Amino acid sequence: MAAVGMAPVAGLMGLGELQLRLPASKTQWFALMAGLALGLLGLVLAWHHPLSGPLALTAWGACALAAAVFWVKTPVLLLAPLPLIGLAPWSGWITFEEQDLLVTACGCGGYLAYALQLNARDRAPAWRHGLVYSTATVVLVGALALSLLWSVKRGFADAGGFHFGWFHGYHEAMNSVRNAKALFLVLALLPLWTAAAAARPRGFSRGLLLGLVLALAGGSASALWERLAYTGLLDFSTDYRTTALFWEMHVGGAALDGFLVMTLPFALLALLRTRSPWRFAIGLGIALLAAYAVLTTFSRGVYLALPLGLVPMVLLADAQRRRAAASGAESSHIDSTLGPVDEPLPRLAKLGALAMAGAFGLAAMLVFGGGGYRGLLALFFVMIILLTMPASLWRPSLGQRIMAVLMGGVLALLLGGASWALSMAVPKAAYVLNAVALMCCAALRWRDEPTQTRPVYVLLVTTCWFWLLATMVIVADYWGGTAGRWTSLAAGLALGGLWAAMLVEPRLWPLQGAGHRGKAGWRKRALLVTGLLLVLSVVAALGGGGYLRDRLASWKEDGQTRLTHWHESLRLLHGGRQWLFGKGTGRFVSSNLYEGPLSSRAGDYRLRTDEGEAYLALTAGQHMLGSGEQFRVSQRIAAPSPGPVTLTLVSRTASDAQIVLQICEKNLIYPADCIGTEQLLKPLRQEGSPTGSPPGWETRQVQLGNAPAMGGDWWAPRFVTFSMALDTQGARVDIARVAVQDAQGHALLVNGDFNREMARWFFSSDRHHLPWHIKNVALHVLFEQGLLGLALMGSIYVLALARLSFGRGRDHPLAPAIFAALIGFGTVGAFDSQLDAARIGFLFFTLLLLGLGLRALPGEGVARVA
Repeated sequence: MAAVGMAPVAGLMGLGELQLRLPASKTQWFALMAGLALGLLGLVLAWHHPLSGPLALTAWGACALAAAVFWVKTPVLLLAPLPLIGLAPWSGWITFEEQDLLVTACGCGGYLAYALQLNARDRAPAWRHGLVYSTATVVLVGALALSLLWSVKRGFADAGGFHFGWFHGYHEAMNSVRNAKALFLVLALLPLWTAAAAARPRGFSRGLLLGLVLALAGGSASALWERLAYTGLLDFSTDYRTTALFWEMHVGGAALDGFLVMTLPFALLALLRTRSPWRFAIGLGIALLAAYAVLTTFSRGVYLALPLGLVPMVLLADAQRRRAAASGAESSHIDSTLGPVDEPLPRLAKLGALAMAGAFGLAAMLVFGGGGYRGLLALFFVMIILLTMPASLWRPSLGQRIMAVLMGGVLALLLGGASWALSMAVPKAAYVLNAVALMCCAALRWRDEPTQTRPVYVLLVTTCWFWLLATMVIVADYWGGTAGRWTSLAAGLALGGLWAAMLVEPRLWPLQGAGHRGKAGWRKRALLVTGLLLVLSVVAALGGGGYLRDRLASWKEDGQTRLTHWHESLRLLHGGRQWLFGKGTGRFVSSNLYEGPLSSRAGDYRLRTDEGEAYLALTAGQHMLGSGEQFRVSQRIAAPSPGPVTLTLVSRTASDAQIVLQICEKNLIYPADCIGTEQLLKPLRQEGSPTGSPPGWETRQVQLGNAPAMGGDWWAPRFVTFSMALDTQGARVDIARVAVQDAQGHALLVNGDFNREMARWFFSSDRHHLPWHIKNVALHVLFEQGLLGLALMGSIYVLALARLSFGRGRDHPLAPAIFAALIGFGTVGAFDSQLDAARIGFLFFTLLLLGLGLRALPGEGVARVA
């Protein structure tokens, strides 16, 4: 194959010698053309970025170069930053966004690298291709793409024709592009991924897994920051649902919910299978961080979606292991993507693990209800000691173990009685006694001799653990009084009985052999401790916060509201043609505004011109207005200097209108620590103007108040946002210019005259969300693409699930996690229309289309679960 005369490029980052060659096949020439086309599109988008064209071009070029060098692992580059790259609240872009720049950069670099054979390797034979699509699958996906294109055309027609705009909102024609682009972005990359999975199938799978786990880490970390900055980590009572950095939730929605349920299965699958201690520690941290993010969504759909997805994931992974065992592949104990794995637990050991989990969950609820966080912490240490019980305890005979349980119970009862009397006499003695019992248990564990049969040692360990259990009851009693005493006593009796049964019947112990297997022992125990922490988190969220309880208690009323909304939304489809082909992508919000009930007629904004000068036409909704229901146009600003803040407003109105002007600390839809003013605007009629002429422009300067120190702490910064809203139903105000100055004279707003269209401006509807979403994925597809599009989407979704569960893709190491992610998406999608969020749609279509093509390689050593 001829070289282009270019000298080999020095190895980059240890990759060895790189070399460029001319395309040698039609496929490579196609890749060259695709790379150039995506490159041209990406450069145009980057140059028009509202924040900084040169900076966007630089970042785009760096991503394209990285994609060229690591073209096999472009899923890492695409997916890892996904939850962090939505800059719409700063830029004002919603039709186009940073994800589009990243896709075009990775596509450009990847296709050019493939076409020019950068770091090329011999193409793998067909039997080693990791991504293969059947003819029927290609036909179905192609039909769905054509249906979506037709729906885009219908959306343009419904919007009054196609008109290009960089800053269109939800009512203009470009919203059809925004709603439809996710599938086409994935299809643009699919040939590149197919080539990568053919060249290095295992490397491609590892890249996909790593990208999704890193994405989960980034999204969960942003959720942690949001709670830390705006509510506090342990505040589960404030009416504040986490949105992280998903700007798509500015009008409600479930973008974060869909993201979590589609990425968390991959982190948990990796956690179950990794054998590296440091990787396990990192994975454990990510899983716990994600669990916190899940809890703080306060989303009943997420709480339902995760078990519905994760339980089948475990079952499918176990089925993979059994098929490997039947084929004789289990001897290697290796999963080529995720590393070696453990043998499955015996049936009785699984029963014991379930009993332990159930008993701990029940005990946690009982103890927390009466003993609070301190009782819960004492229970946690009880379980930690239980999980570290040494295997040598089962070496004595059955009679000796029974005697240890009986005598240990009696001795612990005596110790517990003395401890309770001391706690009543000496303040804080309950906590000291709990710590002493814990140290005694730890010391006995340290003195274990695995090869020795010591009945006395069994008695001492059992006595000490029963005593620790008694001190847990004493802590709960000291903190919570009578309620804490009896609830924790019931929990202690349940746990004590469980341990006695496991000591008598060793086959119930879920950690059989863990003490003799080195790494396997610590790993199993770490997984169980992780489960304990997750249960504690759930109990604390349910018991420590009234907001979550209220959310769970109101499911019936909210369900009826959903049903009514769905019924009213489907009434917006008129005639058989719209039912068959849909009304067009991106047209639900506009249809709801003009044809829906008054409660669905939310506020709006449009950019207009008058004698060549741009102005913003801001309107209020027709529904009942309140501080949370107002439609806001906002801009993120630097924190003003402490002191008086002055605002200059040039506006006009045809009728009286109350305008609300505020500066708040606000991430997306929950304002806090605001300063601001409300102004009554009246029509300004100039003398001598003819009747019916538009009102004149009025300039007014007002004080927003004295700004306190804003912006939060350096370790938990808060965003500062200026916003404008109308508090008069149906009112309209035209705004030609708005300027804000702080006490130091610094101008806080950019593009206050709207001459750069809506650059830097963003909008939100903080709590009035139903007008913006149909709140169901299937109905969303039906509304936009009709019954034809819904049938195609449903067929592809079912086909992917079937292929991953019992089809050709079932033995791919990532098949269980992809299956769980798709189930999670479908469950959350039963209550929200997630496909109107482009980043979530991109993630969904990525997993859906990969699930249709991924397959295990012969001899790959299919996945097993611990």
